[in-house]
Amino acid sequence: MTYQEYENQLLQNISHYMVTQHLGRGQYKKTECTDIEHARNYKNNIIKDNPVARVAIYACCTPPSRPLVNIIVE
Repeated sequence: MTYQEYENQLLQNISHYMVTQHLGRGQYKKTECTDIEHARNYKNNIIKDNPVARVAIYACCTPPSRPLVNIIVE
């Protein structure tokens, strides 16, 4: 399986998205979102209130052949 095939398989098995905001040394706020638009809107609201906030969107994937995998999508 090539890297691209692996990535495609993960993206076909997304169960939900997670917006993670870095609050400080070892502290994170995680918010589960059902779809990418909800996650983007949530991230944009954080950035609007705090332009220097460190925020990432992760896709939580559950491919049939392996356990839960998280990949950064934004």
